[in-house]
Amino acid sequence: MDYSAKERDIIALDSIAELSYRHRQEVTDNFAYSRPQQKYAQNLIKTFGESVYNKIKEDFYSEDLCEKHLKTLEEKGITCVTIFSPDYPELLRSTITPPAVLYCKGDVKLLKTRLFTVVGSRVALPKTIKECSKISGQLTQKFTVVTGLAEGADSAAAEGALAAGGKVIGVLAFGFDYVYPSANAALFKKVEEKGLLITECLPDVQPRKYLFPVRNRILAGLSEGTLVVAAALKSGAGITAEYAFRYGRDVFCFPYSLGVPSGEGCNKLIKKGAYLTENILDIFNAFGLDFKSQTTVRLTDTEKRIFEILKKEGDVHITRLAAELNCAPFEILADLSSLEVKKLIVRLGGNRYAAI
Repeated sequence: MDYSAKERDIIALDSIAELSYRHRQEVTDNFAYSRPQQKYAQNLIKTFGESVYNKIKEDFYSEDLCEKHLKTLEEKGITCVTIFSPDYPELLRSTITPPAVLYCKGDVKLLKTRLFTVVGSRVALPKTIKECSKISGQLTQKFTVVTGLAEGADSAAAEGALAAGGKVIGVLAFGFDYVYPSANAALFKKVEEKGLLITECLPDVQPRKYLFPVRNRILAGLSEGTLVVAAALKSGAGITAEYAFRYGRDVFCFPYSLGVPSGEGCNKLIKKGAYLTENILDIFNAFGLDFKSQTTVRLTDTEKRIFEILKKEGDVHITRLAAELNCAPFEILADLSSLEVKKLIVRLGGNRYAAI
């Protein structure tokens, strides 16, 4: 992978463990990213003090170390998309604290597609898991689905999108040397092969509780909208939604009945202004998008012939239909009823039928 001078500089800077993500953001905002190196020294001292500068200057200004770092990443199959890269997503770049570097495994071009985030509780109800998988698959008609790959709703979102033949971006809160939860190892691999895994963490960063809320700003920042399928009053999914509100993005939530702990956060978000979401149309309508049903309706030979006649002729009397099919009217009553149940035709007055 070839990187520009600016990208190499920010990758080298990002490799310095002593700098937190907030410090790296300050450097991203203040550094000119042009030689000579003395410019960096002055800014480091100004921003962090001489003690931090003296601790890291040899590593940061070592070309050999930079090459070694890039080689290690390449050997692990990791590609860097920096804030200076044309592949860096513009919506994320426009947020308050965008990551200086996204470490990626998979198809980085997905970062430039239309993105939509789906998140939810690890203890979501079985019915919610089912609906989450379904709606995530439907979202892939227009979007790449973004999720966190935790157990429960996040996993259902990824599986649903993949099953529908769509693309998925999994956003991790730790480095690629780890898989968390370990039970999702197969899912991680599937997303890497068919979609994209990203993290702002260096490969050796372990999963830590405080890193997950920090990661959630990326989940919200990447996407045009966020769907929360399940959330307690205090939850990671709720934090993601709050970031989305802060960024001026649309938030969607499944509604819940009284007394369902995993839905109390969703109802609270709806009161705050999130779209009450019962199906894919509630999302697509908000974006002015058309939804194409992919449901396959099986028809018998007689049903197919009836439906074709009605589509061609408009409304037709049952006697004429029977004549076209060379049978008695009573012989096709069951077929007509079946087509009505399948919502393909409608019965009009006077024993006339029409295709919907």
